[in-house]
Amino acid sequence: MRLNRFAVAAVLAASALALTACDPEGSSSDASGSAPAATASAGGSAPAAAPAASGSPKPSASGGKATTGGATGGTTGKTTAPAADCTANAAGRTVVEATENAYLTHVWMRAKSTEFVCGPDVPNDGYWEAKGDPQLYSFDNDVKTYLLDENLKAKSVDLFVFMKAQEACLKQAQPAAPYRCFGNQYEVKADAQNKVLSITQLYRP
Repeated sequence: MRLNRFAVAAVLAASALALTACDPEGSSSDASGSAPAATASAGGSAPAAAPAASGSPKPSASGGKATTGGATGGTTGKTTAPAADCTANAAGRTVVEATENAYLTHVWMRAKSTEFVCGPDVPNDGYWEAKGDPQLYSFDNDVKTYLLDENLKAKSVDLFVFMKAQEACLKQAQPAAPYRCFGNQYEVKADAQNKVLSITQLYRP
């Protein structure tokens, strides 16, 4: 029995040595197998980060925004002060914008007063802008009436022809040739009772 115990003990000891000798190789093999993966991962991330660092520089806050209209050619209209005669052309003139008229029984017209708008960025230096409520105007027996023809020349016409052409324009129709509609604005001379002494059709583009 004593010999058998020693024999068993020797076998067990030999088995233990064999197992111990195998474990380091297995651990070393596992460690060496995982190392290349970590190395490959680290090696693959560096090139991916490089392009982000070497990209185009961030644009400045201005972003190429033009500071003047002339720099890009994209700005339209005037950017300078109007012509010196812009306001002078409106001085002493009374312009109204017609809204309604009648002439079969009584001859009258309703029209809004206007003010002259003149300044930078205004096409052709300025224009008449209607304001307020329409006022009633009557016509003097000797009133002088003028309409613009196709050449934009003011022609003297009788009151009936004038009122008929004005009516057509107010209804967005075309008056009889050679007259045309140009925005229903008229330069007038009137007395204190709004009786029209002279009225001339104006051109408004």
